[in-house]
Amino acid sequence: MSRTVRMVGLNQYIKAVQKKPAQVEQAVDREIKLSSLRIEKKSKQQAPFDTGWLSNNIYANVVRSMVAEVVSPVEYSIFIELGTRFMMAQPFLFPALKADWPLLQKRLNKIMRG
Repeated sequence: MSRTVRMVGLNQYIKAVQKKPAQVEQAVDREIKLSSLRIEKKSKQQAPFDTGWLSNNIYANVVRSMVAEVVSPVEYSIFIELGTRFMMAQPFLFPALKADWPLLQKRLNKIMRG
């Protein structure tokens, strides 16, 4: 079981970035990579700690240019994140994403404005 966040308007944004000079695309790519690392770090800090298996298995991966993901391949991480009918949710990935989102938007807007 997995959960994915989709960004509305992302394809249009990528096309707009690709129309700009190569330095802009590189700057956006670098900022997305840095954001994924910040989200990874914050997720690891917020993950519940029992044996450390969950927090030690949160990774930021670069998928392709201007696309990154933060994943937790531990099979029970979705149940920790969302909870079950027997257990309260202890979210760690989505709060980290929400915390970093305003900073990422601010920096991307700054890059695009030049």
